[in-house]
Amino acid sequence: MSQGKMADDRRIKAAVDLISNLPDEILQHILCFIPIKVAITTSLLSRRWKHVWCEIPSLSLDATILTAASVNKTLSHYTAPKTKSFHLKTYRREYTPHINRWIKCAMSHNVENLSLDFWANSYPYKVPDFFYNSSSFRQLNIKLIFFHTIVPECTVSWKFLRKLSLSGCTLSDESLAKILTGCPILEYLTLCHCSELKVLDLRKSLRLRTLQIRRDMSVPGPTQIVAPHIHSLRLLNSQLSCTFVDVSSLTKAKLDICYVSADFLQTMLLKMLEKIQNVEKLTFGGNFIQVYN
Repeated sequence: MSQGKMADDRRIKAAVDLISNLPDEILQHILCFIPIKVAITTSLLSRRWKHVWCEIPSLSLDATILTAASVNKTLSHYTAPKTKSFHLKTYRREYTPHINRWIKCAMSHNVENLSLDFWANSYPYKVPDFFYNSSSFRQLNIKLIFFHTIVPECTVSWKFLRKLSLSGCTLSDESLAKILTGCPILEYLTLCHCSELKVLDLRKSLRLRTLQIRRDMSVPGPTQIVAPHIHSLRLLNSQLSCTFVDVSSLTKAKLDICYVSADFLQTMLLKMLEKIQNVEKLTFGGNFIQVYN
């Protein structure tokens, strides 16, 4: 072996040793940025690395790629006492019996930011009762396929939740009110294509400051907004009229209204402007400009 080759090998070994000598917290943070399948393979590097991945603070499981057996095995070795974020994505019908177990596992690790992406599911999924009781949730993102129903049959207790995003849900006024009652310090609420909503009443959400709503002709709701405490509003891809009953604290608004006639847009807009006179920054989407051009 040449002297140059030996020198290169020594440099590589020194670099590997330098990385391996880093604290577990730093190594685990690094592993969060690579796919979980790759992160797990680092356990083969040496005895030092065998269990490092088992306590990574963020876990993302794409069950559209991973098998159910692989997900189960991964979670059986996962030992982090506290999980910063947990993302689960699946669309396979045969995985339905496993989903609740996977969610329960995330909750057992005191997950703070939970993301459930079932957007491509073609089968109904009922959110389990145990899901509605968590003191660890800080941020929650749920994506369901049109139109899975969310109807809490138990008391909702997400007392430390600050951000909530619901997409593709069939959600009645009563169901959303029940959810919001269990979120006393909620600050951000996003509703994307949530059907059956008619009157979005946020009067009891005293901490809520930011509201984002995305809707279209197939998902018209809500048609009335009662949100006296919000400071920021984004109303996107709205094709139907929406009445601002009370948005008296609003200081920032973005209105993206599309696919309507200029006359209808002007009438609807004038009614909206009457209710947002305290707004300091008002932005109109590109669709608004196209209509008037």
